[in-house]
Amino acid sequence: MEKNSAASVIPSTLFKAKQPLHIPKAPQIVAARIKKMIVGGQLKEGDMLPAEGKLMEEFGVSRPTLREAYRILEAERLVSVARGAKGGAYIHAPDPQLISNYTLMVLQAEGTTVAEVYQARMAFEPAAVRLVVQRARKTAPAILREALAHEREVIGDPVAFAVVIARFHRLLVELSGNRPLIHLWDAMHQVVEQHQAQVVSVYRRGQDTDEIMRSVATGIKSQEKLIKLIEAGDEDQAESHWRKHMQAAYKTWITGYEDMTILTIMAD
Repeated sequence: MEKNSAASVIPSTLFKAKQPLHIPKAPQIVAARIKKMIVGGQLKEGDMLPAEGKLMEEFGVSRPTLREAYRILEAERLVSVARGAKGGAYIHAPDPQLISNYTLMVLQAEGTTVAEVYQARMAFEPAAVRLVVQRARKTAPAILREALAHEREVIGDPVAFAVVIARFHRLLVELSGNRPLIHLWDAMHQVVEQHQAQVVSVYRRGQDTDEIMRSVATGIKSQEKLIKLIEAGDEDQAESHWRKHMQAAYKTWITGYEDMTILTIMAD
C-alpha cells in the first residue's frame, strides 16, 4: 500500500490563544528571581541584598528596573527598603498571616456563611486528629490538657472562653504538623472566635446557669476523652470520636445562625 507523501496541515486556528500571551517585563523577572532565592532558602529573614550597583550589574538592568522590582517585592512583603546612608533592601520570609488575611477577605466578598466554616472544620479536623496520634502521641496530651485547664479557668468570661475553645481546636491542627491544614485553620480562627463569643454571650443571657454548666461540662468531657484516645494511640477511635464531637458542636454553634455570613460576624 502506498503511503501518503503529503503531510497533513494543522489548522492555524489550533494555536490561536484565547487570551494574549503574557510576557514578563524586566522588573517582574528580577523580582521573580529574588523571590525564588527567598523561597529556596538562599536568602533568609534579615539578610540585606547587595548594593544596587552590584545587582544592576548582576541582572543586567537599569536602576529604575531594579527599583520597580523592589516595589513588587515590597508589595508582597518580601523586601523592605530602608533609605539613607545605612539603608538597603532587607529580606523577609513569606508571612503566613498574608494567606489567612487574604483568604478571609475573599470569603467575606463571596458571601460565605459561618455554617460553611464549621462544615469545613468538620471535614478536616477529624483527619487532623488522626495525624496527631501518628505524629505527636507523646507530646500532644500534655499540651492539650493545659489548654483544657485554661477553659475551666475562664468559663465565666464568654469572650475569653470562646478564645480558649478555639485555641484547643487550633492546637489539634498545629499538632498534626500538616502545614496546609494549619494555614486553612488560621484563615478561619478569627471567624470562629468571634462567632462563638457571640453565641456564648447570647446563650448565657437566655438560659440558667445550671444548664450552661452542664453543656460546658459535656464539651470538656468529650475533649478529655479525645486526649485519652490520643495517649492510647488509637487512631480510628480518636478520629471517629472527634467527628462525632464536631457534628454535635456544629448543631450547638450553628443552630439559629445558619444564614449568618462571615462579613456580618466580622463587622460586629
